[in-house]
Amino acid sequence: MWTITPIEGAPLGARVDGVDLRTDLSDALMTDLSDALYRHRMIVIKNQDLDEGQYYRFGEQWGRLIRHVLDYLRMPGYPEMMAIGNTQEKDKDENVRNGAAHWHTDGSYRPHPTTMTMLYAKKAPKVGGETLFCDMVGAYDALDDADKTRAENSIAHHYYGAAKVTAGDRPVSPIKTDEQAKRYDPVKRALVMPHPVTGQKALYGVGQSPFAIDGMEKDDADDLITRYKIHATDDRFVYRHKYEVGDIAIFDCLTTMHKAAETNYSSPDDLDTARLLWRLSTEGLPKVVLARGVADV
Repeated sequence: MWTITPIEGAPLGARVDGVDLRTDLSDALMTDLSDALYRHRMIVIKNQDLDEGQYYRFGEQWGRLIRHVLDYLRMPGYPEMMAIGNTQEKDKDENVRNGAAHWHTDGSYRPHPTTMTMLYAKKAPKVGGETLFCDMVGAYDALDDADKTRAENSIAHHYYGAAKVTAGDRPVSPIKTDEQAKRYDPVKRALVMPHPVTGQKALYGVGQSPFAIDGMEKDDADDLITRYKIHATDDRFVYRHKYEVGDIAIFDCLTTMHKAAETNYSSPDDLDTARLLWRLSTEGLPKVVLARGVADV
């Protein structure tokens, strides 16, 4: 039987042991995993050994798999799956390789926001290669009443990579074609989003995509977004995950932000430095959650 254990000393996250996703995608397992995800914001399923098809089928349990706007990162035969790392030819480009080395919320710029992302570690370096996660429920709860009210009454405009880059963050992975640039129009999202399953309020999407706020001058909007971002990414809200091969890190995009640690280009055969993650994201809610009568998003 599997076990789910909060990550010791971390503000969010839980470890899942005793699962073999090659043979078990049961409703009982998926119910426990989804409940754990919404309770802990992110979970890490340990010691998995999946091929592309097995991983894809697991991803399908979590919602509608989506294709990222950056089509040059997609994996052959699996357009919803991306290969994220530092060993492929495209990763020689520093801007591509470190294009997630900034705080962001996956899919905050999409017509339907991304609800879940998972990263499966196929190669994990001995040093570096971590992903940092921050708890946006905890960040919201820690605001004073005035800042909570201001955030709840603010509507941000989002577009891929359009936010002001702040200290410690890199620019996003680059848009390379007009078709990519035109795929999504700007969208509006509240800075505080109640979760569709738990109802908990969380700061939302104050990373790489918000570029304006309704009724505010540009500079004032940038300052407010930056202030919420600095607050949310304070160390007290952040967990830094060090991958081991076989880890599947799953995070609730409606209640977290995340950031990749910077990496250098590596030979695929250098086990000390090579990093490769398979990425899947969804919109909507898990099948087992919809089966309980929860309205989809």
